[in-house]
Amino acid sequence: MRRLAWLLLSVSLASAAFWSGGPFGPKLAKACGGVFSGRLKKDERKPSLSYEQTLIVHDPELGREHFVREVVFRAASQPFGFVVPTPARPEVAKLAKNPFERLRAAFPYRSPLGVGHGLGQGFGSGAGPKGGGVRVLEVKKVGSFTAFVLAADDEAALSSWLAKHRLESGPETRAWLAHYVRAKYFFVAMRYDPVPSDDGEVGKTQSETVRFSFDTPLPYYPYFEPERPDSGEPRLLELWLVTPRPAIPVALRESGGTASFVRPFAEGFRYEAPRRSDLEEALGADKKLLFAARPIIQRFMDQKRSRAGFGDVVFVPGQKVALDARALGPLLSALDPSLAGAKEAP
Repeated sequence: MRRLAWLLLSVSLASAAFWSGGPFGPKLAKACGGVFSGRLKKDERKPSLSYEQTLIVHDPELGREHFVREVVFRAASQPFGFVVPTPARPEVAKLAKNPFERLRAAFPYRSPLGVGHGLGQGFGSGAGPKGGGVRVLEVKKVGSFTAFVLAADDEAALSSWLAKHRLESGPETRAWLAHYVRAKYFFVAMRYDPVPSDDGEVGKTQSETVRFSFDTPLPYYPYFEPERPDSGEPRLLELWLVTPRPAIPVALRESGGTASFVRPFAEGFRYEAPRRSDLEEALGADKKLLFAARPIIQRFMDQKRSRAGFGDVVFVPGQKVALDARALGPLLSALDPSLAGAKEAP
């Protein structure tokens, strides 16, 4: 297992091919996780996630990630939700301040060609569930959502739980859930119950900024999605990665029956010496999430309309680092899905 972890990281760093729609491509990205809707009337449109902004702050000394995410959703006339998998038990909270306007101004995406591009204008808690089907570890009101932190060791029980809580799922979503159950991940189910606005209209575009914090030895982004028909709608992901050292986003991509490591995001300018005050201003009262070491900021963008065939993203060190497979824990299943649920070897 240790040799496998070293081999996977070495291969990813040496031969990861660049794969992205590019900063000027026409297709836009879906947001991470699975979208679950309540029972819809015939011909009623499902809710969709049209635009996502994500900030990842990772402290390698503590092995702690803060995954800050804002999504804009539309067509929310019925209860719906989304499920985010995490490799360790997460803490869920709403940020006191939306950081993304300041982040876009201070650290905009710039292509490697120098052309500006933007919208302008210790891992002890990582042990998976042990028996019991589905366990609700926490229920918390986060903005307009109710967040349920779940542990599950049975995909059928998890699917039934979601349905019971007005979050329907189809066969493709059940297969997606099963992948993470086998890998012993935790889940955050976010349920949105729409309410009429002051003018009585339901289903207007909404946005929320939430934080998921969890232990992980390497930065992680839940990129793998349930298979579903292409909606044809434009989508976009903007990503800020804040770490003390450069990292490379790596994902497994299956195509034509073979799997290979790829870089799933278009990478923009790397801010090697950002002003800490800009980061602190962006986070406001949540600036305590920043680590003490000198940060660097890497900017990424994703404009793919479909993530079919792509696994989750792990940000591996820019220099080869030998890591004990036991420390990687559930992340091994992102680097090699065949290891999901496998017993650890010495």
